[in-house]
Amino acid sequence: MKKLESHFKKYVELKIVLILLIFMTATTFAFEIPGLNIKIPGFRYGSLKRDKETTQAFETYIILPDHKYYINGLGNIPYAIIGIHENYTLRKGLWKEVDLTTQLLRSWVSRMDMIYGYPPYGSQILDDSGNRVGVWYSSKQWTTVIVEEDNVIAVLAPEPPGFRGGK
Repeated sequence: MKKLESHFKKYVELKIVLILLIFMTATTFAFEIPGLNIKIPGFRYGSLKRDKETTQAFETYIILPDHKYYINGLGNIPYAIIGIHENYTLRKGLWKEVDLTTQLLRSWVSRMDMIYGYPPYGSQILDDSGNRVGVWYSSKQWTTVIVEEDNVIAVLAPEPPGFRGGK
């Protein structure tokens, strides 16, 4: 009986290791499990890169013509504004697409420093290869950028003010 328990324990341990390896691989690459016709999606992560020129573009109310703009936040002052290059698609989520005008951008930029208690700045949104896919403007300096197939990206919205030390 103890021999059977020992084999069962090794079998369970092997299954756990296999599941962990599949999960770790799935977060890096997309792969297919042969014979099961199951594709496990891979996750590739992009990043934000703080950029003075992007900050200056937002603060001088320049709207990039080849970008779609989105906001996130409550009320009439966004927590963040992003512009996604027309070659990419933003995955549906908490972002609201806006028809950005110079007047609207001026209004938001002039009031956004009141949200978190420190001034916002611009960043480039980069894919997993370091290519610029968009722009970011917020007092929050971090987010998660996920690069999916077919030039689809997901940009997580910043946390609301008051969470983790914001005003």
